[in-house]
Amino acid sequence: MPDIKEAKKLLDEINAAVASYDPVLKEQARDILLKQGFGTEAKSRKTPGLEGKPDDVKTTSPTAFHQLVETWTPDTQSEWALLGAYYFQVILGNASVTAFQVNKELKQHGTTIANITSSFDENIGQDPALMRQIEKAGKSRQAKKKYIVTTSGIKFVKDKLNAQTQS
Repeated sequence: MPDIKEAKKLLDEINAAVASYDPVLKEQARDILLKQGFGTEAKSRKTPGLEGKPDDVKTTSPTAFHQLVETWTPDTQSEWALLGAYYFQVILGNASVTAFQVNKELKQHGTTIANITSSFDENIGQDPALMRQIEKAGKSRQAKKKYIVTTSGIKFVKDKLNAQTQS
């Protein structure tokens, strides 16, 4: 293992290299660079819902978004938004999601949502709430907001996915 000064320099180079990456890829790129630089596996955040499962389950590659859509095609725009948020939070393991991330992913798969924020607000307004807004950067209505899918929202999506695979 390199001495402390070399290790710090290497870590600074890794951080600089991944700083401009897409948030989805940033953690994966950091892990790869750490493994190459130090020869050990990086300790990543655990994907929600995988605690207590065997290690071979945790190391499988994440499900692609189109596979979720093939399993369950949502009926409403708010369900599409919920499925997109579920994908980022549960499948990819992001702590939170933004409307921009979800909308970009949906557009790449041919689904256009007229107003993603309104769709998120519909999910927030459900009883029980399927999503929650956890952060807002800025004072305007157009401020960048961060959301999470609640346990009720995760259960809703899993129920829909399971119902479609059983029929």
